[in-house]
Order: sequence, then structure tokens, then C-alpha cells
Amino acid sequence: MLRAIEFFAGMGLMRAGLERVGIKTVFANDIDDTKAKLYADNWGREELQVGDIRALRGDDIPDAELVTASFPCTDMSLAGKYKGLNGAQSSLVLDFLRILGEMGDRAPRTLMIENVMGFLTANDGRDWETVVNGIQKLGYQAAHIIVDASAFVPQSRTRVFLFGHKGTIELPNPPEIREDLRLDSIAQEDGDWWSPDRLSAFLETLSPIQSKRVYRYQRRFWPGYYGAFRRTRRGRPVWEVRADERAGTLRTTRGGSAKQAIVRAGRGEIAVRWMNLTEYARLQGAEHLRYDSVTPSQAMFALGDAVCVPVIEWLGKHCLLPLLRQ
Repeated sequence: MLRAIEFFAGMGLMRAGLERVGIKTVFANDIDDTKAKLYADNWGREELQVGDIRALRGDDIPDAELVTASFPCTDMSLAGKYKGLNGAQSSLVLDFLRILGEMGDRAPRTLMIENVMGFLTANDGRDWETVVNGIQKLGYQAAHIIVDASAFVPQSRTRVFLFGHKGTIELPNPPEIREDLRLDSIAQEDGDWWSPDRLSAFLETLSPIQSKRVYRYQRRFWPGYYGAFRRTRRGRPVWEVRADERAGTLRTTRGGSAKQAIVRAGRGEIAVRWMNLTEYARLQGAEHLRYDSVTPSQAMFALGDAVCVPVIEWLGKHCLLPLLRQ
């Protein structure tokens, strides 16, 4: 049996993808109580340890062949002002490396670190270099791959996956984006569509370019579904609608531009509403999991802060298993 250790485990979507290729999680850690509820509801509490990674030591971690770390991305993005490893959250990846060092010869032979694209460029690339050098000092060869979830689901979600392996490492080309995947495959017909007044307010915030785009969508013979997200421009909220029939990257549903809406347009009509939990789950390939232990808003927050399950399954099959079976 191939065993995995998960740091920054969240609600367990890394586990969901790995178990599809026969990799069993034997230890998981996360500090967030709400995500831990979802994890426990779907996987049980036996392998889950809730708490601060900074309190863990190498002796606390069981033996395994693989270790993963989806460390906090906040400081690698605009939300965290690109502080990178200087930020309080993203710097926790250094504790991940510390623990591997403390495990010594027991450290897993293969590792996978996941984060947003800003990981590559934060602090002019110095943070990426710090982490790569860190895993190399621990005896791993390093390589990375960039995967967009649009290869599997109608969500534009590009992430970088950094691999370390104590042996030769070669990675395949990433999967190609599928243009045939559209929001109509996951969107629900029913839902709390906005009132005429609220719809008018939405349309009034659109820029001239956005208004033209939405007008074209309305004139199409077949109705389509389009992702929309809210931004702040010059101190006021404005809406932007995607130029394709996919959702933008799901984010943690907290404030401003985080929560996405769905626009349904065609045959001269238009309707808008917030994206719901079922749609969030489908966009992450996680519609088969349970969410009733938390509120819908809490579940959507956890989903926005997670990995996409079919992406992990693909990586497991095409990257991890070949390395683990060397």
C-alpha cells in the first residue's frame, strides 16, 4: 500500500484525488476547525490532527512514501500584497521543510507542493528559489508542472505543482485545456435568480466593453452560462463577465471579488444569481462529498481554498505513481 501524509489538508480534496489512484492517507494536518469538520465528515478523524503545523515535530509524523503540502496562498497573491515567504501564512511552507528535515531518513521519498502561480514570481522569484533549494538540501531532485483545471472542469484554475523525489525525476506534459467544457454542464436551472431591480443594478456597473459582451450573449440563439465576478474600481464595485463559458478561479468566499455569480443569457433574455454550493462542488470535482456539517457559506469557503480533485487524480496517475513505483 502506498501511503501519503497531507499538510494543509483543508477539507480533504487532496485525499479525494489521491485515493482514486490507490494512495492512502495515513496522516493529515490542518489548523482550520471548519475545514476539519468537513474532512472528518467525509474521511473520519483517525488520520486527522487539527492544530498549528508549527507545533509539530518530525517524531509526530508516521512513515509514508509521499508527502503533500498545499500551503496557504494568501501571501503569494494580491490578497496578501505579494509578501510571499515574508507573510505570516505562506511562510508556513518553511515549517513543512523543517519537519521533513527532522524526520531524517524516515522522510517520504516523494513530495508534492501546490500553490498559485504567484509562488513562481513572489519577491522576484526568490521565494520559489528558497523552497526549491530547501527541498534539494533535503536530498530531493526537483521539478515542477503547471496544470489548469480547465482540462477537466469548466473552471479556469491554474496551479503550480512542485515535486521533489529522492531519485531521477521526469514529469510529463500537462493535460490540454478542453474547450468543450462549459458552465452549462454544471449549472442548475433553478436557483435564486436576482430581481429586476438587482439585475438592473448589476447591468449598470458594467463597463462599455462588458456591456457589449453581455449584449452579444443576449442575442445568441442558444442560452449560455457565463461566470461573473465583482471587483472594486475607484472605490466602487463593478462586475466583469468572462469572455468564455467557464467560471473564473473559485476563491474563498470572503469579501469583494471572492464570490462568483452566474449569468444566463440568450434569446434576448438575461438572468443573474450567485453561484451556489452544488456548483462550487461540481467545479472542484467534489460533488460526491458531504457538506451538511457546516453552512453552505463555510463549505464554499473551504472549496475555494482547496485543490481540484480531477487535477490531483491526473497528477497521481501520471506523475506520482511513476515516481513512487521506481
